[in-house]
Amino acid sequence: MATSTADTEVLPPDGKTFESAGIVVASTAPDGSSAVFVAGREKQAPDNASEDTEYDQTLAREFAAALDLSTWTPGERLSELSARLERDVALAARHEGEMGPKVISVLKETLQSAPDRSRESGLYDLTPDVITAACRNVLFNGNVEACDGTRIVVNTLPVTVVQIGICLTSYLGTGDGGSIVHRLYRHDITRPNNDVEQQVRDFISQRARRKRRSRDASDDDSMPLSDLLCRALMIYGERAMLADRSDRVWRLGHGSPMPHEMLVGSGREELTWASLTVLRGLLAGHKRFIFVPSEISDHAVLTIANSLTPLQYAVLRNTRDIIEGYISNSSYERPHYKAKGIYQALRAFQEDVGSKVVLCVYRTSWFSPGGVFYAHEDHVHAAAQIVMADSALQEHRGFPNLIDIADRMCRGMFDSGGVAAQVHAVLARSGAPFRYFNERFSRS
Repeated sequence: MATSTADTEVLPPDGKTFESAGIVVASTAPDGSSAVFVAGREKQAPDNASEDTEYDQTLAREFAAALDLSTWTPGERLSELSARLERDVALAARHEGEMGPKVISVLKETLQSAPDRSRESGLYDLTPDVITAACRNVLFNGNVEACDGTRIVVNTLPVTVVQIGICLTSYLGTGDGGSIVHRLYRHDITRPNNDVEQQVRDFISQRARRKRRSRDASDDDSMPLSDLLCRALMIYGERAMLADRSDRVWRLGHGSPMPHEMLVGSGREELTWASLTVLRGLLAGHKRFIFVPSEISDHAVLTIANSLTPLQYAVLRNTRDIIEGYISNSSYERPHYKAKGIYQALRAFQEDVGSKVVLCVYRTSWFSPGGVFYAHEDHVHAAAQIVMADSALQEHRGFPNLIDIADRMCRGMFDSGGVAAQVHAVLARSGAPFRYFNERFSRS
């Protein structure tokens, strides 16, 4: 029978809750040179640089040739392109498979000398028994709660309506850990006055400033309702729900634990301060968290993940460099933000939190791609067992099933059609059912 989870303790791999995390194939060393695959910033040898240049020049030549339409294939001869497609895809897949063992071999050597390594950096193997124990003792007992959000934008000329919904879920009971929703509205209603011409000028000027405000919100006192700002608010809400509303031992989130939009990307000082408070409480205070992104832009990390064998994971490095990329050359380096203490707060967060949150890769089966997750280095091995156990429930995807459940719950509860239908109904009653929608809306 399932028991209450609030007081359940999830121990490191050598505790009673979990079995051994596996064999350490490579671990950290106190000193050494830069790592090729882990840090992704080692200077390449001249030969590698020349190879990159050669590849770039080949692509440039193909692109230049494509500017001549005589090199294109007529649509009725599309089938003639199939042979090259099959040849190139098969060749690339075979090369990728052959590189896997070589990548792991180099990874074993370089993890020991990575400058941004964690004390837990290494390559580890799990057994099916460990995965089964994690499912039985932690996941299905409700010790893990996942959070995901959805945002809906209904954009018309008179008004833009944004709805953000967030849900918590677990495997215990009904799985409903709570949900919240918020709506934002953007319109350009101007204050009426006796000068009609001036009112029209103000109205048109507001519309003209929309694009500039969205592009450079940090230099404008007005509040733009950009997609970036709405996304920042949604992912802030997800992490705040995990930090403040969840009472489970483990908190499972979607995406990066410290997204660019929350810390610096939105350009809103109030969001930066609130984000630092929430993230410190969750990442440095609670510590038992797991964040799994759907994708990342670093293909070197993805290459390592796909090179792993099933039930294998690697702790690569800390995340100080990720925050460095946010701060360096950003607007928060300006004297204005230093005077307000924001720059110093971000640097302190980088040192206190970024040095403890680690980037990891894992793979659950031969059928699934490798994945990425973030955890606190104090609990990274327990986190690895949890994320791999939940991902093993979807052998073809290799992605945590609980996050998918939270996503489906969100999309079902906060259906996009409901908001759009209500906006359409109001416009129809106003005598303009189609007037304020763009061409794409009526195309289908």
